Amino acid sequence: MKNLALLSLFIIILGLNAYTPVQAQDLVYVAVEPCRLADTRKTSVMDDGVSRNFLVSGSTLSVQGGDPTGCIHPKDGTGIEPLAASVYIVAVPTVSSGGGWLTAFPSDQIPPTSNSVATLNYTKDQVIGNTTIATLCQPGSCPIDGQLGLVSFSSEQNVVIDVQGYFYPLSGGDGLVAAGQYVGTGQGIYMDGTTSEITDVTANVSQDGNFIYGTAAFTVRVGVNDPVMQGGQLSGHIQGDAIKGLFGGCTGPAPDCVGAAIFDGKLTGSELFGTVVDLRDGSTFTLTLQRTSP
Repeated sequence: MKNLALLSLFIIILGLNAYTPVQAQDLVYVAVEPCRLADTRKTSVMDDGVSRNFLVSGSTLSVQGGDPTGCIHPKDGTGIEPLAASVYIVAVPTVSSGGGWLTAFPSDQIPPTSNSVATLNYTKDQVIGNTTIATLCQPGSCPIDGQLGLVSFSSEQNVVIDVQGYFYPLSGGDGLVAAGQYVGTGQGIYMDGTTSEITDVTANVSQDGNFIYGTAAFTVRVGVNDPVMQGGQLSGHIQGDAIKGLFGGCTGPAPDCVGAAIFDGKLTGSELFGTVVDLRDGSTFTLTLQRTSP
């Protein structure tokens, strides 16, 4: 059976270390297209034991080696700041680098010194990355140079950071057309031309301002294989009549549903439709859902 990332589970755990100011259930995750926050190869290497702060959004990221056009978070300008971020951190060795570890932490707290809470461990000459949920400094107490702290121990190291999404507090706002229950079908086309049929889709979507989040269940059949029932979580944000979101991780057996997928869709009245692109292998899916209850 082929890989299926559609509507699968993106596991969000903020309680992985001692730097969690809020619980996961108090936050809304909003996925974004990956954007380069920082690249110390363009600035200066991180020295052993010396922490550095990084901005997690904004238009001036080129000062830390990030995207020169900036990475703007979905709530920018509203006064609501993210409390955590999903980031992909890559350790890149220099000529003199040895083994060591990198740890991400809120920039308003003291840098940890133990590798028991390490975000990333590396060996000499190893290029290695890891996606992590990084808790950020509390709004109002953030240093001017960034919300995310990072420290390297046992060796100097270059670091590349990409943001994949932001976590925000629930505001209690609601009322846009997205909220409700949806049912529908979909079809997938894999890179080798194999098609899949997706049926019995049921999605329960909640809304907080322009954030959407919820759960979904569906049945998938690939070729002549028996149908497989799967389920998971979804999240995203509304831009006019467009919806940008993410499905990722999985509750089913590997390799049936491994990876992550970006959803790019639209709302038209009570209909939600769009395209899902599997980030692992480039497979595409189309999905059409009808709202059945407000």
